Amino acid sequence: MSENLADKMKRKLSAKSTVAILVFGAIILTFVFTGTQGGMSLGVGSVARVNNALISVADFQNEENRVSEYYKSIFGDQMDFGSQRQLLRQQAIENLIRMELVSQAAQSEGILATDAEVRDFIVKDVPFFQQNGQFQREFYNRYLEGTRTSPGDFENKIRKDISNIRTRHLFEIASRTSAAEAAKMQELRGSKINVAFVRIDEEAVTKAMTKEKAEAAIKALDEALAKGDEAAVNAQLKEMKATWDETGFVEVGADSFPKITSRVATDSIFELSKAQPTLKRLVRDGNQKFVLKLKEVKMEGAKALEPMTLEMAQKRRGDGMFETWINQFRKDSHVSMNKQVLEM
Repeated sequence: MSENLADKMKRKLSAKSTVAILVFGAIILTFVFTGTQGGMSLGVGSVARVNNALISVADFQNEENRVSEYYKSIFGDQMDFGSQRQLLRQQAIENLIRMELVSQAAQSEGILATDAEVRDFIVKDVPFFQQNGQFQREFYNRYLEGTRTSPGDFENKIRKDISNIRTRHLFEIASRTSAAEAAKMQELRGSKINVAFVRIDEEAVTKAMTKEKAEAAIKALDEALAKGDEAAVNAQLKEMKATWDETGFVEVGADSFPKITSRVATDSIFELSKAQPTLKRLVRDGNQKFVLKLKEVKMEGAKALEPMTLEMAQKRRGDGMFETWINQFRKDSHVSMNKQVLEM
């Protein structure tokens, strides 16, 4: 399938069909890995807490398998999954925490999925539960039994997935580009920016300091960024022995920036401005944390907008608005995790 055709198909997907694909993929992975979990058994317990919600061991195991399979599809046998197991588990827990935060934030804003939507989705939109286009309760019950999931828990997961996708879609709608903005983008197309950044490896910081000091330093850094206190930011970076680097001049609208390998960090660059050069939050991407600052802007004359530029800009702005919203909710939330899980 060509990249263009894939992009067209992706744009045609509705929120409901997107959820169907995600859930169907999760169901397939669950059955593929049944009996091959290793390490931890499906016992009673939790791996993390987000406010009053607990993230179960079973959900963690399924997400760990999904993350492992994702990286395996990219790196194949080149990746040593044994030595990287702790990092994979860290990523899995972070993913689950983030999904729960989005769900709770959406609920706080009244973005919900109705009982009828959940029922219709299960009955009509999951191929795994159908035969000849008809819902088969036997297939549904077999899945619940095989995953040791109650109907209520499964329906709650579907409810969260629908509301989460709906929330992202609302941010995409809110970030649509106006004609005036499109004209401004064309004017700025010839601009180049140089971004200063700091990459923080949380695992390395934890080894260099005690776990408690590392967590306190990262928290203090996040708070200093939110306040715009540059002196405090640099003091925390010095304590963690983290140093600034630069991308060099890159054209505005570029898909990637030199030395920044994180897609989350790259997307966050487009939140920077001359009026507010330093991003007032710590960018989080699994074990990596980033501090971003717009250092220089160079104008080289207007250029015509390339196809898809407006759509990409809209997506980046929507992603930026979404990240700011969910990070603010995270700051106001109580999040904790069972660090022992990473070491098992």
